[in-house]
Amino acid sequence: MSSSQSTTTSVTKGIPPAMEDNSRLIENRTVEAAKQLFCGGIAGSVAKTITAPLSRLTILFQVHSMVTTKHDRPKFSMTLKGGFNKIVERGGLRSLWRGNMTSVLHRFPYSAINFFVYENTLDILTGMKVDHNEKVETVGNLARRITARIIPKDGEDGMEEYYEQHQQQQQQQQPSYTEDNTSASHKFLAGAVAGSVAVSACYPLDLVRTRLTTQLEGHEHYRGIRDAFRKIYQTEGLLGFYSGIAPTMLVAVPNFAISYSVYGTLKEYTLDDELFYNLRRIDADSGEPKLGFFLTVLCGACSGFVATSLTFPFDTIRRRMQIQNLHVDPEHRLSSAEQLTRLVRNEGLSSLYRGLTPEMLKVVPMVGTMFMVYEWSKDVLDVKHNR
Repeated sequence: MSSSQSTTTSVTKGIPPAMEDNSRLIENRTVEAAKQLFCGGIAGSVAKTITAPLSRLTILFQVHSMVTTKHDRPKFSMTLKGGFNKIVERGGLRSLWRGNMTSVLHRFPYSAINFFVYENTLDILTGMKVDHNEKVETVGNLARRITARIIPKDGEDGMEEYYEQHQQQQQQQQPSYTEDNTSASHKFLAGAVAGSVAVSACYPLDLVRTRLTTQLEGHEHYRGIRDAFRKIYQTEGLLGFYSGIAPTMLVAVPNFAISYSVYGTLKEYTLDDELFYNLRRIDADSGEPKLGFFLTVLCGACSGFVATSLTFPFDTIRRRMQIQNLHVDPEHRLSSAEQLTRLVRNEGLSSLYRGLTPEMLKVVPMVGTMFMVYEWSKDVLDVKHNR
């Protein structure tokens, strides 16, 4: 069908061509956004399910001194193996995944929002950088533009066209994977924004998950997710769903900012450095180099190690803040600063890192799986972003 026929058809249907093109653009963006959200959600859910036993063990190490009746045994267990054995003895093998359904319900929207906001914030920041770079022209580019303005009229269009073609050729000559390269500061800022939005949107589910995970066998206060939401609302009100959100922000914002910036920087480095040539793979359709399985896990694990090491003490405080309304009388409840001071004074500085071992053991499969599934799902669904 010719362009004139297409235009006539659109007018006949009562839809102007410009409006039809605009509606298609909106539809494409909506589909692209849905793909991004799904990829992020499925990546987080799979990773969380695989590492659920280690997650539960970490939380129990962090908060056990608040819930134990043995004041001379503030630690959850003296060894990692002993902690696993204690969980299995009290609740069976399935108890290692206690609260995992809530974790998945939390992790899917949490990861989806996180990845989605990160990608789009990075697009905005990259666009700002491009706009800024275009304003700061080189002497050669400026001279060509001035020349195009002052030469005779009959040659103006030719010069402008030549200039535009020259710019397009320069862009096309660059490998496509370097066009998305952004500075570490942009990745850090985008990760911080993504973490803030995801935490704010999904925090009630995170709080319910933590409380279900820390319930003692035989002394359960909540019968399930719905019962937990109902009782928290009845006894603590709406603000009860955001108990401990301040220390959570102190964990999530730098954690994701560091994790994304480290992962993105390492990914760019491994794609550019010939040392990792044999570990990369080439996309069959576009011919672009991409991370192989080993490089994806390596970059993800390194980013997780760095982020977790720096933010783990704040994670301990935020877990204790989340459960104190359930296990501590109102007159004895503490603020985040008081929790930190009391914990260090009574149990020592090392208590802030209690549970770090299972958390670090979780980092490689958790972060590695998350980024691997995210990259894989983006390839399957042909998501345009590939940072």
